[in-house]
Amino acid sequence: MRSALGKWVGRHKLATTAIAAAALVAVGTGTASAATDAAQATDTTLDATAGSHFRLPAGAPTPGSGFRIGSAYHVTAGTQTYACTANADGTGTWATKSTPEAQLKRYGRPATTIHHYAGPRWESNVDHSIILGAVDQTTPKDGTIPWLLLHVVAHENTTPGELDKVAFISRVNTTGGVGPTGACTPSTDAPRSVAYTADYVFWVPCTPPSRPAR
Repeated sequence: MRSALGKWVGRHKLATTAIAAAALVAVGTGTASAATDAAQATDTTLDATAGSHFRLPAGAPTPGSGFRIGSAYHVTAGTQTYACTANADGTGTWATKSTPEAQLKRYGRPATTIHHYAGPRWESNVDHSIILGAVDQTTPKDGTIPWLLLHVVAHENTTPGELDKVAFISRVNTTGGVGPTGACTPSTDAPRSVAYTADYVFWVPCTPPSRPAR
C-alpha cells in the first residue's frame, strides 16, 4: 500500500512540475513578446548611441515620422536669464522669455559637450558647428520651464561639423528655470538668472537627403 501511495505521490509531483514549467514558459514568452512589441513600437524614440542610458519620456514633443534621435545631451550647468522689460506707461514687467546659458554633455559615447546660449543656439565644443532654433511647440509643466520642440532654422558654421544633420531639437525633463513674475523697475532691477536642468534631444532625418544629379 505504501508503495502504491509513493507511486501516486511521485506521479502527482511530476504533473505539478510540468504544469508549473508550462505556465512559466507561457509567462516568459508573453513578457518577451510584449517587450519586443514595445521596443518595435518605440524604435525611433531610443537613442541609438552605444552606451547611452537616455530614453525619451512619455509626452515629449517630437517631429514625428521621418526623423530619429541622433544624440541626446543633459545640462551639467545652466541658467535661464530674465530681463526687466519696460512697458509703454513707464512701468516694468519681468519678461516671460529667457536667455539660456548652459553646458551640455552627451549621453553615451563620445562624451562630447555643447554650449547652449542666446538665439537659442547650440554650438559643439568639438568642431564649433552651430545650429539656430525656433520654437514650434510648447508643452507646459508645473513648477518648471516647459518642454519644447524647435526646428533648426540655420546652420551657422562655415565648415562641416557634428551638428550639420540636426533638423529638430526637443527640450524635455526640465527642472527649475522659472523666472520672477510681477512688476519690476527697468532702470533698477538687473536681469535675474535662474538655475535649471534639462535634456536636449537632437533629431536627424531617418534617411540622408538626396544629392542633386550631376
